[in-house]
Amino acid sequence: MLAHTAWDKSDTVDEPVYLAAAVSQWVSRDFVPNCESPALPKWGFALALRLVDADVLQTKGPHPLWSRSTEDLRRNLFAARLATVAVTTLGGLALWLAARRFGERAALLTHALWCFSPSVLAAGALATLDAWVASLCAVVLLAAVRFVEAPGPARAAAVGLALGFGAASKVTALGLAPLLVVAGGLWLWLRARAEKRPWIGDAVRSGVALALAWLLALWAIYAFSVGEIEVGTEMGPGRRLGPLPFPAWFQGLHEQWQHGRGGHLNYLFGEVGFTGWWWFYLAALAFKTTLGAQGLVLLRLGAWLRRPPERKRLLTDLLLLSWPALLLVVLSWGKTQNGIKYLLPAFPFFLAWAGRGIDDAARAFPAWGARATVALFLLGASETLRLHPHHLMFFNLWAGGPEGGPRYLIHGDDWGQDLRRLVEVQRKRRLIPLYYTRYTGEPTKWGLIYDRPTCTPRPGWYALHAVEVHRPKRIAAGCLDWLTVEPPDARIGYSIYLYKVDKKRIERLVAERGTKAPFWRSGPPEASP
Repeated sequence: MLAHTAWDKSDTVDEPVYLAAAVSQWVSRDFVPNCESPALPKWGFALALRLVDADVLQTKGPHPLWSRSTEDLRRNLFAARLATVAVTTLGGLALWLAARRFGERAALLTHALWCFSPSVLAAGALATLDAWVASLCAVVLLAAVRFVEAPGPARAAAVGLALGFGAASKVTALGLAPLLVVAGGLWLWLRARAEKRPWIGDAVRSGVALALAWLLALWAIYAFSVGEIEVGTEMGPGRRLGPLPFPAWFQGLHEQWQHGRGGHLNYLFGEVGFTGWWWFYLAALAFKTTLGAQGLVLLRLGAWLRRPPERKRLLTDLLLLSWPALLLVVLSWGKTQNGIKYLLPAFPFFLAWAGRGIDDAARAFPAWGARATVALFLLGASETLRLHPHHLMFFNLWAGGPEGGPRYLIHGDDWGQDLRRLVEVQRKRRLIPLYYTRYTGEPTKWGLIYDRPTCTPRPGWYALHAVEVHRPKRIAAGCLDWLTVEPPDARIGYSIYLYKVDKKRIERLVAERGTKAPFWRSGPPEASP
């Protein structure tokens, strides 16, 4: 499913930027371009490009996508995405190995939830960062449970290495560090207390091993570079700090912090804003996860009420949920809200918690608990499979499916991924003239023949990105409200709205405007007659 999705989709917003930076990083060990995106995934993208198109890595000049023919463009994009596919697959196996500590049934369910998660399938098929950091968080979980089984500096170092690779994929992984330090220290204290011996020495040795391994892993990814960084402010450039190891990573961390404080053009329930909403990610979880997965959560909570778990089992569950809870709170507090993919680092821990529910359900409801768990999983899997390969545009029935979801969430869902499909439709149906709301990339490189739409009605075909209809950014708000009085005639991959407009339709749209509830209005309400 990952490979098929990767082959089906055209480039999304961030991928050309990452691939250009990957070439620069490979050719000259230059980590500064796009430094806000850590280096490990870009090493993977560059290696994949090296295997299929070595010429593109000879110099920093040619872009790995736009300097190639359409066929080679698609091949290079697919190759880079296969690096993410491989990492996502290995991350799922690491999650399965970690969950085996909770039982074979729990491990199988946990792994199946990972494989059929629409969010994992969406991010895991792109040359972006989110699936990398989520997969490495699964590796962190595996290393952490191995440390619990046999605490010591060696296994603490393994946790540090996994954390370092996670931080070299996306800075979100840093949030795991304090939780792991606290949980590890608590475990060492409880173990030493039971054995009636001191615990401070063990904690110090393990903590030092973890920190050194984290430092070594991150530094190695950045080729053991040393330098200064510029710490700016909202008012302009600030001062320089250093020398520091892996300075590009610290520079990127600072720029991410500044971006998070400054905000982003966010969208929720038809409203556009730069400050975000405290309930944005709650809405994303409500609408972007399968009903089957939501049913599994409710079943497990019901099992807890029916038969409360023993203290040790409950403590394990609370530890698993601590990272998802912390990440949810931190992201909800921030101003940059770019879809459920930002929550992906929490998925391994949450899915491990959900997978453990099959045993709780069986204990609380012996007659039907395990069967109900399997039925709910199959329901969720069928929701995911029904929409394949359009996982970015997955919305559940609460949101009205992918047709209704854009009314509530769209940024990070329509990411420009269906441009290639639009080109195929244009060739088959001869969509000329075509007015297209370009959202990302280089549409002509895919073979699209188009003009930009104007705010004045004119006959032709109109292909409108859902994100530009509901959260206009590259066109003026309200510019196409004359057209979106009516719903689209068709949807391409659910993310592009297709209209056929002739003179009769223009007359009808003019007559209907202001007299009926529109399909969508991005500008101000119609003035009263």
